Amino acid sequence: MNPTLNIKETESFLRKISDKLKGGINLQNAGGIAAELGAHVVSGTASARFMIWHPKIKEASAVEIELFLPQSELIYDKPDQHLNMKYFRFEAERIRDFAIIVLDDLPAGDRENFGAFYQFLLTFNDGSKQTVRDPMAWSVPYGIYAPAELYDVEKVLKNRKDAGYFKKLEKEIRKNRYNRVPPSANLLEMHPASATIEGSIGALARRYSQIAESIKNGNELSPDEQNLVGFDGIELMPIDPVIEHPENHTFWKSVQKPGKNGDEITLHLQKPSVINWGYDIVLFGSAAINPSILSTGRPNELLDLIEILHTFPSGPIKVILDVVYGHADHQGINVLPEEFFAGPNMYGLNIDFKNLLVRNMILEMQRRKINWGFDGVRVDGAQDFKFYDAEKDELFHDDDFLQEMSDVEQSVAGITYKPWMIFEDGRPWPRDDWELASTYREITDQQKHPFQWAPMIFAYNTPYNYTYWVSKWWRLKEQFVFGEKWISGYANHDTMRRGTQANPETINVNFLLGNSLKMVMENAYNNPSTTLLMNAFLPGVPMDFVQALGNTPWSFIRNTDTTYAIKVAAEEAHFTEWQITEVEYRNSRFFRRLKTMGFAKLDQLQRFAKALLNFVHATDYNQETIVDLLNRLNPPFAVMDWTLEKLTNYATAWTEDLHEYCNAEMHTDFIDSRKAAFNLKTREYRLKNKWLMANFQGNDFMKYREPVDGTVIFYGYRKDPSSGKELIFLANMEGQARQIVPANLDLPVGKSSDWSVALSTPSVRAKNIAQPIRLSISQGILFEKSG
Repeated sequence: MNPTLNIKETESFLRKISDKLKGGINLQNAGGIAAELGAHVVSGTASARFMIWHPKIKEASAVEIELFLPQSELIYDKPDQHLNMKYFRFEAERIRDFAIIVLDDLPAGDRENFGAFYQFLLTFNDGSKQTVRDPMAWSVPYGIYAPAELYDVEKVLKNRKDAGYFKKLEKEIRKNRYNRVPPSANLLEMHPASATIEGSIGALARRYSQIAESIKNGNELSPDEQNLVGFDGIELMPIDPVIEHPENHTFWKSVQKPGKNGDEITLHLQKPSVINWGYDIVLFGSAAINPSILSTGRPNELLDLIEILHTFPSGPIKVILDVVYGHADHQGINVLPEEFFAGPNMYGLNIDFKNLLVRNMILEMQRRKINWGFDGVRVDGAQDFKFYDAEKDELFHDDDFLQEMSDVEQSVAGITYKPWMIFEDGRPWPRDDWELASTYREITDQQKHPFQWAPMIFAYNTPYNYTYWVSKWWRLKEQFVFGEKWISGYANHDTMRRGTQANPETINVNFLLGNSLKMVMENAYNNPSTTLLMNAFLPGVPMDFVQALGNTPWSFIRNTDTTYAIKVAAEEAHFTEWQITEVEYRNSRFFRRLKTMGFAKLDQLQRFAKALLNFVHATDYNQETIVDLLNRLNPPFAVMDWTLEKLTNYATAWTEDLHEYCNAEMHTDFIDSRKAAFNLKTREYRLKNKWLMANFQGNDFMKYREPVDGTVIFYGYRKDPSSGKELIFLANMEGQARQIVPANLDLPVGKSSDWSVALSTPSVRAKNIAQPIRLSISQGILFEKSG
């Protein structure tokens, strides 16, 4: 059956929008207009209504919707295929900057099937044409430069398996005055593209499903499985569609031009293969899911993951989504109207938050994405949400918009709620004194309910340096007072990346953490004493990172650059020293592309990578001069005869090899099983002692032993005001091994027999608080006294 134009419903829809638009876009109607944008399947029918916004619609002589209907099974996981599709085109109605149309007999995508693909075509009086795609789409299987898919999200969400979870959650929500999902006790940050071998949300869902079955059957979990449990919250790094390489990423291409309605055309399709952290977004398609992390191309992979986590056998796990709405990459101008933006910034483009429709489109994209069933939202770079005041010639933080983000109400499984809000806000960053001046409390002071990333988890932290723990003592003290509204911890996607960018020759590396740079880095970000401190003693919500827990390397990786591809690869030069040893480099699984280029040995790669970094700095990234210098250097590199094309190929090989090397499942054999077991115990302890989340009260304290005398010994005391349970914490954070007698410190030990060991790091055998305890670096112990 072929699609047909529903004239009556189109006219009805047009009247509805016309009524809403009387008087133009204003505060009262902008939200309602944004909610109508995109493609919506009419419930229970084969009809769909479409509405797009683009200022050039007013200038066009005609606006048409183009449809592409697959004529055979679309095998999404096939890397490369040709597929026949039927082509149709219908003229849309227009009102102001909007185009509207309702069509019947149109296939919509669901769990199993792909629906019709669509885009709009604007024709102008001079005969020129412009393709306009839907920024509000639910599904973009072939990326931001291809037609979107009509997707029946209502049908997919209708019988969700975690409805019971939301029924129970409703009772918790109604107890608090903010009508919000309460915070989790801890968090695991996860990059879906590198958490599993397949690198997809579907694979991650299957991974957790397998672990759930093991738990139900009473099977012992392997160390890599232990690293994924013991959390009651998981934070996914951004999953929105991201920028694409203009030459290498052509995922949708017509083999011939379409003619009349009903013609079959052949399309060359490639499975999207974009490598990216997820923060290089264009805002276009932010209601959809990055197709490169969907194994089937079906958005319901996300629902499957959320359902499994919400119904996890050891207890429900909340799911938090990291969103990036404060800026857009330069590619945004290719897919969105220029009216969406307000000039350039250090990331690419500023968003025009003063444009009411733009403002509400972003809020609507947030609402649609979180309606998959997310419990919380982490807002990336909240300090970047700014607007320009021409009268004052000054940029101001748009805190009203951050409040509006917090006010978005979700509707899932018949329950309405507001999600737990987390803001990363380092203002006055990027001012020179931001490390000193940032309070990390701007948003919590304004809105009261949200959490912010704590200073101890921000990117400038370097626990692999000597004196780190005493030099950051002033920030730790702030956590005693303000921590209950902070996301704490010490390892995340930013801190680990900044660590591997440091030049080990210019810093004072703490080699007490390990005999090699790689061991130092692994133990700095998977440190038992720090884990004990963050999870079992300090206030806040401690967050771990999958790669850190699994001794997996981590770096900045993306294959979407054109202009800066070489620079991005060069800036990771010290990764070769921090995260690769001869053992890993010789492994046939790793660095296949770089070896094929001619870098047979690690020292050859290290020498080249460091030289490239120096040349990038020395030439101010003049690529032709860099190539010339590489060819002049003596002795020559293992790989010679450099050209700009060859250097670009090196950058691509680097990115693709690192993407494989930084995959958590590629390193499961190297996980320290004792650490994994200990880390899990500390997380489980946190879940059982949620009172630890609160700020220090009464006689609670933490200090470090003075004089330091070559060893930083942290010690402290906390008491649960409800149960009366008391804790004493001791740890060697850095320095030489020392013997500590708790009774000799100003700790309220009292009767020693009342105290028992609640947790101790691997190799610590102490049991009696009255006896001397020998603690080497990274070792600690937690004593407990029942109330």
